[in-house]
Amino acid sequence: MTTHRATDIEVSTTSAAPLRGTIEIDCAGTVATFAIDEELAHRLCADLERFLTQVPRRTRTARV
Repeated sequence: MTTHRATDIEVSTTSAAPLRGTIEIDCAGTVATFAIDEELAHRLCADLERFLTQVPRRTRTARV
């Protein structure tokens, strides 16, 4: 499996009731679009929170 670096992410709401939307991830000029619902958004949020709290946060200038 090849891993690509995401260069931009956009989240859009397509419906408020029920809550649905899309996530677009730009990887080196190729955009992948995913449909999400509220349940998936909450799972993604929880997974990202776990990811962000695994290691001490670095300042933006310290990132390589």
